[in-house]
Amino acid sequence: MGEVFRAHDAVLDRPVAIKVLHRNLSGDSGFVERFRREARAAANLNHPNIVAVHDWGAVDGIYYMVMEHVAGTSVREIVNAEGLLAPPQAADVTMQALAALEHAHRQGIVHRDIKPENLMVTRDGIVKVADFGLARAYADAQISEAGTVTGTVQYLAPEQLQGEPADPRTDLYALGIVTYELLTGRLPFTGETPMAIAMKHLRERVPRPSARNPAVPPSLDGWVASVTEPQRELRPESAAEAKRDLAADLADLPSAPPLSTLVPEIEVIPVERDANRASTVTVPRQPAGDAPRRRRKGRILLALLFALLAIGAAAWGAWAYLLPKPVDVPAVVGMDVDRARAALEEAGLVVRIGQGRHSVSVPEGRVIRVQPPEGTTLEEGERVTLTASLGPPPVPVPDLVGLPLVEAKEALRDAKLKLGRVTPAFSARFTADEVIRQSVRPDEQAPQGSEIDLVVSKGPAPVPVPKVVGLSVDEATDALVAQGFHVAVQDEFSDRVPRGRVMAQQPSRGTDLQPGETVTIVVSLGPEEFAVPNFVDRGRDAAVAAIRDLGLVPEVIELPGAVGELTVATQLPIAGTMVRVGTTITIYVA
Repeated sequence: MGEVFRAHDAVLDRPVAIKVLHRNLSGDSGFVERFRREARAAANLNHPNIVAVHDWGAVDGIYYMVMEHVAGTSVREIVNAEGLLAPPQAADVTMQALAALEHAHRQGIVHRDIKPENLMVTRDGIVKVADFGLARAYADAQISEAGTVTGTVQYLAPEQLQGEPADPRTDLYALGIVTYELLTGRLPFTGETPMAIAMKHLRERVPRPSARNPAVPPSLDGWVASVTEPQRELRPESAAEAKRDLAADLADLPSAPPLSTLVPEIEVIPVERDANRASTVTVPRQPAGDAPRRRRKGRILLALLFALLAIGAAAWGAWAYLLPKPVDVPAVVGMDVDRARAALEEAGLVVRIGQGRHSVSVPEGRVIRVQPPEGTTLEEGERVTLTASLGPPPVPVPDLVGLPLVEAKEALRDAKLKLGRVTPAFSARFTADEVIRQSVRPDEQAPQGSEIDLVVSKGPAPVPVPKVVGLSVDEATDALVAQGFHVAVQDEFSDRVPRGRVMAQQPSRGTDLQPGETVTIVVSLGPEEFAVPNFVDRGRDAAVAAIRDLGLVPEVIELPGAVGELTVATQLPIAGTMVRVGTTITIYVA
């Protein structure tokens, strides 16, 4: 896309790198507009692992970016020289790149072209990611032919190859490919043509690095596999999550020389700069004759006039551009960080974003502190540090599953959290009003004061009540208990339903009822008044059973001399007498 030159910033007295873009790019209006937008966004990235963009502009139709000068070498040159990196060294490069991506993604910027050439390493072992925004500007410009994909195909994610929009998980895929290359010294997919490589990205999974380098531990195999998932929905959701996963694996890695030992001494070629020179005017010896003398005098006066004008212009320029002017730090506390930065830069101050701080009163992403304080008088070009709110501090989430809702509310209040949405659901495992699930797991943290949603049990799912009318009381009870219901029995007289049979039920058949609820059955006692049957000549035991079946009370009296098999000789009341349930029937047996 262009050439890079080392240059010297005369105002701030520092070395810088200038990327001058090719003229064919400046002729494309789509690219120019995108370049302006992306350069402005990239200039707002302020992170130790990102190559800073100091300025950008155009001269005679040639567009350029003034960037931080990194006295180091690219990761590509390190891999070419070393062959491959030790697992701790590769993890160090990846961790620092993830820190840069985390910061950029929070600002809404996706790199789109992560590769070893865009990762620089300083002599201090600091990894810096370069060229944020340029890949997107180039990809969205009109110079891209329809149906083509912009980028380095060896590192492109499947969604890029399919023409889908890039997001932070796209950068994670590319960084996973870079990590594989650092661990093995080669790319996971190669082919004779870019199309052949692209098809492998779409159809195959990235191999395990340990298959080529046995020194790679399983933890790094797993991390590379997670960030290079072909389906981006299965990758870590953010660079922060990927960094957290990788950090958990660092303790298991063996020791290795630090990254700084891989960066050679950089030979700096001195730049010869002309010393400040003062204009001088030499007056030659005057020859004879007045006219020549007048012409020479006129030229001398003209030269002096131009010299005075030049000195005046230089003095005005020095006053306007070089001499610092007093600036009052504007009021930016409470503003969005981007708006605050813009206000400070418009006032002529250099903005630095400091480490964020948690706050329960200032929303996340807003300025919580400015140093020096608002109203302080500074000189134009001095630095102001903004501290952004990280939102409320994280607190541990308690385990609420299985607690009654009232106790869950108390536990959330004690943890300085709030009860969010409560969703009822049936559960055979949890009794009614007990917590089934919570929106944040108990082994995680949530911002103080944030809401935790709960799913609360309504008890078991309802089942239809079976029909038990017409069954005996025992049959009906067994059928209802089998469905998990409690049974209540009521007795009533009936001239139509035989004694001991269910004549009614509540709720009725087919009604949905939760297990554990009660079904009431009405059992017939038979007629309220009826004639006593004749029990004479029946065996003793048969007569007693028949009396009881009628709801009557048997009383047995043995006559004198009764032995052997006993039968009813007589009864009181006599057969045909009208009685009620519960009446005592006396039988005399002999």
